[in-house]
Amino acid sequence: MNKFNLLSNLRKYWQHFTIWMASASDLQVWQESDWRGQISYWRAYDPMTGRSACFGSEEEMRIWIDKCYYK
Repeated sequence: MNKFNLLSNLRKYWQHFTIWMASASDLQVWQESDWRGQISYWRAYDPMTGRSACFGSEEEMRIWIDKCYYK
């Protein structure tokens, strides 16, 4: 492997690492489903504050996000 390829690969891995680190602090939202595949509830987790919440609908989840992050 020549010097150019090594530097190019290091730059690529550094970019992936910085993107991963930045996204690790983002609010995470996902759906939980029952055994039939029906959406049963929504969950949210904020790794920066450690807060988590569970909601019965997407609308309830969005209201919580708006209250917490867009005051």
